[in-house]
Amino acid sequence: MFGDKLKSARLNKQLKQSELARMLNIKNTTISNWEKGLSKPDFDMIEKLCWILEVDANYFCESAFATLQLTIAEQALIQKYRKIEKAGQEMIDFILDKEMSRRVSDAPLIVDPVVSIPQRYIDCYPRLASCGSGEYLFDGIPSESISVDETCNADFAIGVNGHSMEPTYFDGEILLIKKQNQILLGEKGLFIIDGEAFVKELGKKKLISHNPDYPDIQFTSSMNITCVGKVIGSYDKSLA
Repeated sequence: MFGDKLKSARLNKQLKQSELARMLNIKNTTISNWEKGLSKPDFDMIEKLCWILEVDANYFCESAFATLQLTIAEQALIQKYRKIEKAGQEMIDFILDKEMSRRVSDAPLIVDPVVSIPQRYIDCYPRLASCGSGEYLFDGIPSESISVDETCNADFAIGVNGHSMEPTYFDGEILLIKKQNQILLGEKGLFIIDGEAFVKELGKKKLISHNPDYPDIQFTSSMNITCVGKVIGSYDKSLA
């Protein structure tokens, strides 16, 4: 309120109501009424008050749209800042910038709450190996359990053994496999050829190696080829 601001500014200048009234050439009761909110001065009187109390005209502004309210002490600092030389202003600017940087660096980090994603476990065969064919393809091969997102539709995981699919897949990388006996041309899958397991891209009458140093596997009538499943992605251990 205007009255509260007037009283604050008057006390900051260490003036009594009677002293301020005498400087304005008005009655003591007029100052009292202003500070009690019973009345308000006109524009010319507000201008005189600003000059005597050394406050900016905006200090008494009560607009609902005002976004910046300065205290008497803040206004006094601004007045001092404007009176010093540029070198002094630059020094103050430097100190303020350093202090603001320190406050930002000391501010506590706001960490997003960890959202728990439901997990399930699947078998993982770390290294591909020569094995039999049929439904019990991986019987007798050592496996371990790994956790995956509950929404992941992988049935098991296998480890890449070799470099024929680089740079798509690398030696030792763990791949997620969805069981299915057919995949589309251009898709990557796990195949059993005459008892040996291969990760390859399905091509027309061949299995394609991505590393040019390794030949593609051309289909022949004598081959016993089984598609075990489709490669649906790599296993990210950091998300387990």
